[in-house]
Amino acid sequence: MMQHKNKQAQAGFYMLESLLAIMIFFTACLTLIPIQHQLMIEKKLIREEDKATYFLSNKMHEAILGNSNQGTEIFRNVISSPLTLTITYSDTLIEGCVTWDNVKQQKAKKCQYAIPQ
Repeated sequence: MMQHKNKQAQAGFYMLESLLAIMIFFTACLTLIPIQHQLMIEKKLIREEDKATYFLSNKMHEAILGNSNQGTEIFRNVISSPLTLTITYSDTLIEGCVTWDNVKQQKAKKCQYAIPQ
């Protein structure tokens, strides 16, 4: 009779241990998955910003060399959303700006400046 109670207590202990392990596993998953998702969004955001800045840098180089016109132009094949390039000339400065809707659906803008030759 004592052995029968001991087996039942052991079975209950194993059940409790399994439930605790499952609870720890799901708690870890429910904590780490949103963090991983946020990291992926931020990585895309940085990658998008790098591509837009690199594109602007190339266009500013063209503007310095005189191969670019003043005004606004939209480019659709640089990043996932349309990229609006605006180049403005003045006597002492060339201003180039790109604007776009980023991964978080917020307006993003980067500008660079150069001295005309």
